[in-house]
Parts: sequence; structure tokens; C-alpha cells
Amino acid sequence: MNYFSDKTVNPGRQPEIDISKAICIVLMILIHAYMASSGGYHGIITGLLGYGAGFLGAGTFMICMGIGMRYSQKQDASSNLYRGILLLTIGQVLNLLRAGIPGLIAYKATGNQNFIPYMLGVIDSDIITFAGLAFILMALLKMLKLGDGVIFLIGIILNFLMVPFYSIIGTPKDFWINKLINLFFLTDNALFPMCTHFVFVAFGYLVGGYYRRIIDKTILSKRVLFICIPIVVVYFALRFTVPFPFMPKYVPEDEPVLATDALAVCLDTLITFAAMYKLVTLQKIKVPTIVFHLSKHINAYYCISDIILYVWGILLIATRGSLLPASLVHFVIGIIVIAVCYLVIEINNKIIHFSPGKMNKAVQIIAFFVIWLASAALSFYAYHIYQLY
Repeated sequence: MNYFSDKTVNPGRQPEIDISKAICIVLMILIHAYMASSGGYHGIITGLLGYGAGFLGAGTFMICMGIGMRYSQKQDASSNLYRGILLLTIGQVLNLLRAGIPGLIAYKATGNQNFIPYMLGVIDSDIITFAGLAFILMALLKMLKLGDGVIFLIGIILNFLMVPFYSIIGTPKDFWINKLINLFFLTDNALFPMCTHFVFVAFGYLVGGYYRRIIDKTILSKRVLFICIPIVVVYFALRFTVPFPFMPKYVPEDEPVLATDALAVCLDTLITFAAMYKLVTLQKIKVPTIVFHLSKHINAYYCISDIILYVWGILLIATRGSLLPASLVHFVIGIIVIAVCYLVIEINNKIIHFSPGKMNKAVQIIAFFVIWLASAALSFYAYHIYQLY
């Protein structure tokens, strides 16, 4: 049976993808609430959240980003390049507002050296930074006129190469080289290196090309569940119980993304899409408006929530000398932060109407220059302070 049309038959928003994105961002915010308030995973709730994020976390977030590239009105290389630069700069704004500047203020106010890592966080590679690099790489691959399958293959190769790279090269000792390497390659302290995670964007881009042309989602989703669920169940049953050569121990809370784990996450996401489609269409469930809001503004939710939670954690350390013990309060804090994000986004949508991409070009260039200059100045200052201890 031919599952795909020769033309677009699924334009616009796709409820099952919106639900998946909403789940991703809610899980991220709740986990970050626990991390910011208590500093780690503690107890059953954070364990469950960690497992959830392991199966439906950053990888799914990035796959959805790749799909979104195919649904974007502007898909040419130059548009991707511009969006990549914009996202890189937004990532720097995020690093400044959530860690760098609050850390600097707290350090100056208290003299506590524990705030130096927050100041150095201004040059961390966050998921938004990764997104910017991924858009730039996608632009370059489009300039080479490579097909979707070739781009996905490149993503797989880059990911698989990180296994021997990590084992042989390891983590550079030099601070600045380490920070540069972390943007692209796997080390002990790399957050979202491009070479490990680009496979998800490439997979989403490949899937997005087909998604727009699906003739019958009901039949196709049934096939996806029939084929992918057994593969994923067997794979993770083995992964949890049998050591894999050259692969680290599987810890869902760490959102493993190396080699076959990354491909398993891709299948997880397809299963989620198919399951959400079945839930919505066959059970005739009306998708709540908040789901579409979370999905449409997923980057805003991520950035606003991280700023709030990071500053909250810094305030705790500055005022009481430590974070809080783990409790259900952190879960409530996460829910409150989601509600605050909703209000901020709605105020902006209805009253302020601010959008970084719609700024006057001259103003935008000046703003970009100031952001990167401030980031460089703070990072060098923080490193100088770091060297004194």
C-alpha cells in the first residue's frame, strides 16, 4: 500500500506532534524545578520524571524541531542560516539572564565563590545554542543540495563517531578548549554537543518530509506501533540488562543519546506520535488549548522557565547558603512556573508584541553585538576570578 501522496495533504498543525512537544516541555520544566531547588534527582517523583525525560525529552524536542523545519514557510538555506544565528544569540541572552548576570550580582553581594560556576555558565552550550548550530549546519548541507536521507546518514555517522572520540580523546583539560569542544563533541561536561544530537534534527527533517504527505494516518500509525513497539521493548530490555560494547551504562535520567540509544529515541518518538494520534482520533478526545499553547511557544516556555528557576536557585544559595531538601514543593514550583510562563507569553502576545526576529535590522545588529560583547566580557572576568581560587 502507498502511504504517501505526491503532494502535501497534511499542512498546518498536527495535534499528535503538538501533544508530544507539550509533554516534552512540561517534563523539562518540572525536572529543572527539582534541579534548581534541590540540586538533583531525589525520590520517586524525580525518578519518574527522569525516566520520562529519558524516553521523551531533549531528543524528541529536537526531532520536533527538525519536523518544524519542513513545516516552516521559509525552508531555504539562507533562512536557516539566519535563524541559526538568531537562536545562537538567543541562547547567549538566556545564558546571561539565567546564570551569568544573576551569578555576578550574587558574587558581588556575598563574595561567595560558589557563584563563580554560574558566572562561567555564560559560555555553556545550552539546547538553544545547539538549535542554533543545528540550523547553521542544516543550511550548509542544503547549500550542498544533499537529500534528506543523506542528511540523516550524516547525523548517524556523527553520532556514532562520538563513541570512539569520547573513549580516545576524552575531556580536554584546558578551560577554553574544553568550552569550544563542548559545542560540537562529547566530553564529560558537554551539555548538548552538536555531533551527538544533530541526528535527532536530521531524523525529524526526514520524517517531516513524509509527514506532510501521509494519506491515511490511521493505517500508518497502526503499522508504526506494530513494528516499532516490539523493537523498542526488546532493545531496552537488553540495554538495561546486558553490557553493550563501548557504550556507557544506560541511565535514563541522563537522556542517553549515543549510537543505538539515539536510534531507539527516534523510534520512541514515532511511537509517541502514533499513540497520541490514536488517542486523539479514535477516542475522540478534544485536545486542550493549553497543549497547543505549549507547543507553539515551546522555546519561550523553555527560556522563561529556565531564567526563573536559575534565579530562584541562586537566591536560595545567596539567602540560606544551600538549596532546599527534596520534596513535593518542587513539583508545585514547576507547575507555578509553567503558569507564570503562560501569563508572560500572553502579555507579550496581546500587549507588548516583542519578537527578536521582527526587530529592525539595524537595531538587531546592535543588539547582537552588545549581547556577544557582554558575554565575552563576563566570561573572561569570570575565568579571571576562577583562577584566583
